[in-house]
Amino acid sequence: MHNIRAVLFLLPFFFYEEGMLAAIMSTAALVIIFSEKMVRYFKQLDWKEYMFFLYMFHMLFGERQFAYLGIEPLFVTELFLGGLIFAYARDLLQVRRILFIYYLIVLIGVGFALVYFFQFKLDAVRDSFMLLYALWVPVIYHVFREKNHYDLFFAFLKIFIVLKAIAYCYEAVMILQGNRAITFEGFRFGVGYIMPSMIVLSIFLPFRHINWKYKLIALFMVPAVFTVFHRSIFLGLILGVLVIFIIGGGTSRKNILLYGTTSLSVLIGFLIYYNTIIEVDIFRILELKSSLDEGNINYRVLSWQHVLDKFYENFLIGYGVGRPVMFAYQNVFYSTVELTYFEIRDLAGNAQPHNSYLNILTRFGVLVFPLFLFAIFQPLFRIRHFALKKKSTSSHDYSKYLLLLSFLMLMYVLAFFNVVLEGPHHSFPFWLVIGMLLSFERAGNLSPKILQIKKTELIYK
Repeated sequence: MHNIRAVLFLLPFFFYEEGMLAAIMSTAALVIIFSEKMVRYFKQLDWKEYMFFLYMFHMLFGERQFAYLGIEPLFVTELFLGGLIFAYARDLLQVRRILFIYYLIVLIGVGFALVYFFQFKLDAVRDSFMLLYALWVPVIYHVFREKNHYDLFFAFLKIFIVLKAIAYCYEAVMILQGNRAITFEGFRFGVGYIMPSMIVLSIFLPFRHINWKYKLIALFMVPAVFTVFHRSIFLGLILGVLVIFIIGGGTSRKNILLYGTTSLSVLIGFLIYYNTIIEVDIFRILELKSSLDEGNINYRVLSWQHVLDKFYENFLIGYGVGRPVMFAYQNVFYSTVELTYFEIRDLAGNAQPHNSYLNILTRFGVLVFPLFLFAIFQPLFRIRHFALKKKSTSSHDYSKYLLLLSFLMLMYVLAFFNVVLEGPHHSFPFWLVIGMLLSFERAGNLSPKILQIKKTELIYK
């Protein structure tokens, strides 16, 4: 039965990946699950935990492709979140002090949705999900109540490392065969944003179960992340590595030096080889992308100013939900918006600013925004407490904490430059890492080492 559960766990690949790639990845994942004896983790999961980890695994791996399975407005996230709320209803009704702020945030989102529903219908609910998705935190807090669940999450890293490398190589083969179109000035491989970045961060940490073989495979994600050419990811990775360097131990700092040098060598080698196949002027691209006049940067600055203008007009109670806060079409920003979200989407226009924090500030006002900031920064309040424990705990447990913390830094940066909290595929990892950090010590992680001293008797003859 547990073997069947392991097989069923991989079936969603066939819903959002190409058939050939899904078959390859499923086979590789099964080999890892059985060779690494991961079936023991599946034995420990009840049905609701199994449902959560199934969703979590594929949301982190598939991102947008998995998130929008279903029929609008009922996508896979709404179905799983609704099922998990029902499954954990007894736990969720017992509101813990550490979770109270997230319930409050959700209630505010519900209130805004109700107030604006009669005027804007489902669009009001859609906008309110910026706060409603915070309900993931209490759910995740109750799912990760035991150390075994964290062990399962980090055991999945092995599968993620191998399967993302397979997906990256598969994408490269398709490009070389002419079955994929090169975009974004010779770059942009379709490997996702979130999980490749997390894999890169994991390279620098001394995990007990991720040996040098897995880290060698993980180096594939260095050129993968680079080819995405997402500047916010670069900044997030730098901040994450900086956190590891500052509060990590000597081993982590040596890893940063070792794998940082190795990563740079891998990236340079990739660019040299890639240039023999597709001519790319990397220096021209770097110069262009670092310019403040570049299209993407300029668009963000203009959209932020446009949204802030709306904020100044409604700073106390906010602009509200249900109507687009901005409308940009073919790089032209319009001062008034008479279209719905769906009409703007059909025109291939932009209706959301690429900054989730400004979007929430503008829509919900200055009265709500401090509560939101407290909710997202709450995991940072105990950094010093955890950092003091690094000498009394195993390096593996502390590495788990460092990876989650550095991953949180990445998500903070990503949400500042992108539309993150507004949609299910990127808001989930944002709230996931917050929930895991809040429950981290409660689940038995970072408990002090126990030295067992055995009494021996000396017998003299």
